[in-house]
Amino acid sequence: MITLFVALYSLFSLCTAVRTSDIKELHVKTVKRGEDVTMECNMSKVTRKDNLAWYRQSFGKVPQCFVRYYRSNSGYKFNDEFKDSRFSMTVNDQKFDLNIIGTREDDGGEYFCGEVEGTKIKFTSGTRLQFEGEEMKHSPSPGTVNNNTDSGTLQDSNCSDGEGGNYWNVVLTMSLLFVSLIVNVLLGVLNENQGKGASSRNLQTSTTQADDEDDLNYAAGSFARHFSPSLKTTVSYFIQRD
Repeated sequence: MITLFVALYSLFSLCTAVRTSDIKELHVKTVKRGEDVTMECNMSKVTRKDNLAWYRQSFGKVPQCFVRYYRSNSGYKFNDEFKDSRFSMTVNDQKFDLNIIGTREDDGGEYFCGEVEGTKIKFTSGTRLQFEGEEMKHSPSPGTVNNNTDSGTLQDSNCSDGEGGNYWNVVLTMSLLFVSLIVNVLLGVLNENQGKGASSRNLQTSTTQADDEDDLNYAAGSFARHFSPSLKTTVSYFIQRD
């Protein structure tokens, strides 16, 4: 059971491993309402371009998947609630930049570009979009983004349904199946050991009973050998007197 616990704990640790981030600080873009803006994605350390995604965190709200890169003719796909002609992407081997035409008040917030890995995302760049004349607002970065430790993680709920996400889902499923197989094997070994223990106890009990019977038979034989000559002598004596 201890081995089973260790195996499950190891898998849990693997599946919830913290990913590092290359974000050292957020870029700040201050624009006037109605202006166009472009936010660049740092792709210098990206390993799989088809896993790229943009997240937006509006002030006071939770992060939302904004747009996701796909290996298809379009190259990318906006989340349903962000399908707006004002939003577009510049995509090539060196770019995965987000463009907004005619910025509005509700476009303000923090935008994060990163590489989706299973249910986590590795951030590569972040931009704060704000408007002139407004007080700078602060919203908690998705997951944890710390300028000193460069660590950042985000539970990915909407950006993992692409081909890259499916790949990691398959990996996770196979891992769970493998662990299930190990659990079944361990349970089988445990049951087998319990069966052997019961058989050993039964055999020991039978052996003990047989030994007790042998001791009784030996005692009875000794008793018979000890008293039989005396009985015979007594009988012979009475026969001679008569």
